[in-house]
Amino acid sequence: MTPHKILAALSLCFAVARAPAARAADDDPTLGSETAPGGETPESAPSESATPESVTPAPPPPRSPKAGLSFLETYYPPPVDGPELRLPESPTRLYIDGAYAASSDLSALQLIQGSGKNVRFSVGGALRWHRFSFEAEVPFVQITTLNVTALTGGQMPIPADAKQTGTSFGDARIGATWTQRLVGDQLIGGFGLRTRLATHTTNFSFHLQNGDLLTFVFPYYFHIEPTAILGGAIGRFIFVINEGLDVFWGPDGYIEGVLIVVPTIAFWDSHVAVSYSPWDFIAASVEFGTDIQVNEVNDPQFPIQNIRSAWVAPALQVHVGDWRVDLIARLGLTGLAAGTEAFGVLQYIGTNSYTLRVGRSFN
Repeated sequence: MTPHKILAALSLCFAVARAPAARAADDDPTLGSETAPGGETPESAPSESATPESVTPAPPPPRSPKAGLSFLETYYPPPVDGPELRLPESPTRLYIDGAYAASSDLSALQLIQGSGKNVRFSVGGALRWHRFSFEAEVPFVQITTLNVTALTGGQMPIPADAKQTGTSFGDARIGATWTQRLVGDQLIGGFGLRTRLATHTTNFSFHLQNGDLLTFVFPYYFHIEPTAILGGAIGRFIFVINEGLDVFWGPDGYIEGVLIVVPTIAFWDSHVAVSYSPWDFIAASVEFGTDIQVNEVNDPQFPIQNIRSAWVAPALQVHVGDWRVDLIARLGLTGLAAGTEAFGVLQYIGTNSYTLRVGRSFN
């Protein structure tokens, strides 16, 4: 066999061997690429972007722009004396506020008739410790003006004493709450206990037409206020519900040297409040409160029976960094509950009130 024939035979054998190898490379994806787990190439492996739409995760709830505080701790509905709302979560905070309140009927005091108004300045705050919140408020100045039309027994004061203004210290409030997160920020429940101490110094003296001098001390009460608390945040909405008791318990006092035994009065106290924050720097809220007397007072000196009170409190809050400004109006619904004015007098909060509060929260 000549060299040319041998070379031609070797070329033919090489070509035959190359053809199956080329077909195998076209059919087998493992040639020329890495094998992915499960026999899939990176090009054919499913990616996260191919996840079915039905399992797309829900967006996370909004968070407070203040580091370390939840949405609920930042945009809570502002408590206002009526009595005040208890919060499911409160940041450590300090505040000072001023309030104006008015009552057109003081007859719930039994021993005095007429109208009154009050300007009050208070300092308060809360200390957060784990799931507890300890709160206090001190009304350090009260400026009270009375327009008196009649005193005890229908006696009339002399004209110079019919309108008086007095400055005094108010009733201090202290309390504590414990709450637990039931479903993250969305549902929180717990309990609270608050007291109001009869630390006031308010009194007025009236010269009667017969020449006698009558000193009148407002019959403030020692309050015991246990309550159940429920609240949470849903999106940019916040809700708070309080259900409990407000018990007025003494103290007794003297009027014209006569001991006045103050009866114990118990009210079912209910609050429902919602707040909404469309932007981080502002929020609006509204609160509806009711107090219904649950016991009878069989005392002719204190004919306080079947008192029912209802009020609504719209409010606006503005946030600047860690500072917060609250504008609150509490409006008594006298058409809905006839005892709203009487309850406002007994609480020394008036039928209507308007509050400006400036405070700072601490992470």
